[in-house]
Amino acid sequence: MSLNRGFLFSMVLGASALAMTACGPTYPKCDNDENCAEHNEVCVNGVCTQCRDNSQCTGPGEQCTSGKCAKRPGYCDDSTPCPGNQKCRDNECGAECLDNSECSGNTWCRNGSCVEKPECGEGADTPTCPEGKDCVAGRCQVRVNSCHSNPVYFDFDSSSIKPNQKSVLSSVADCLKGNSGNIEIGGHCDERGTEEYNMALGERRAAAVRKYLTNLGVSSSKLSTRSYGEESPAQSGSNEAAWSKNRRAEFSPR
Repeated sequence: MSLNRGFLFSMVLGASALAMTACGPTYPKCDNDENCAEHNEVCVNGVCTQCRDNSQCTGPGEQCTSGKCAKRPGYCDDSTPCPGNQKCRDNECGAECLDNSECSGNTWCRNGSCVEKPECGEGADTPTCPEGKDCVAGRCQVRVNSCHSNPVYFDFDSSSIKPNQKSVLSSVADCLKGNSGNIEIGGHCDERGTEEYNMALGERRAAAVRKYLTNLGVSSSKLSTRSYGEESPAQSGSNEAAWSKNRRAEFSPR
C-alpha cells in the first residue's frame, strides 16, 4: 500500500514539474522573442526589452539605445526643434548659417552664426571709412591723432609683452609724449576659452600695455583700458593663423 502511495506522489510531482516547464519564464524574463510578443517587445539577454537594434524602432528619427527606442541626438523635425539658434536641415540640427544668404537684415554669417555686420573692414557693406575716420575693431572712429599705430600681439593665454613687440610700444610712447591726444588700449583674445575668462585676459593684456607705456614716460591720464574679450576678432577662422592675429591689444583715439 505504501509503495502505491509513493508511486502516486512521484507522478504528481512529475506532472507539476512538466506543467511549470510548459508555462515558460515569467515576464519580463524570456527565453525567446515569443515570450515577449504579447508586449510588442523582443528578448535580449533573457529580458524583454523594447528593441534589440534599430529595426524595431519605427518612429521618426528613432534609434535603439540600451534597449529603448529614442530620438537620435541631433535629429529635428516640425515637432522636435533644434536647441538654441541652430537650424534644421534634412532632419539634422546644424549651424545657424552656412553662408551669408541664410542671414537677414544687417547681419552676416561668421563662424556659423548670424552676427551684426561691422561698420567697416571685412564683412562691411562699405569696407573703408570716410575721410578723417579710421576703422578700429569694425567701427569708424574720428582720427584724433596717429598714435594708435599697429596692434601689439601676445602669445597664447599670456599677457606678457613679447620682446619683438617692444619697438611698437616705444613708437606709441614717443608719439604720445609729443601729442595732446589720448588713446584707449583695447585688449582682445582668440575664441578659445570661456567668455568670462577671455574678458579677464583681455583686461590683463590692456593693463600690461598701459603699464609698459607709463614706464616709458607716458602720462597715465592719456591712457584708458577696455577688454573686448573674444567679441571683436581681427581675423575670422578657427586656426592658428587667425588666433595669432586676435591675441592683441589695439590702440584707438578717445
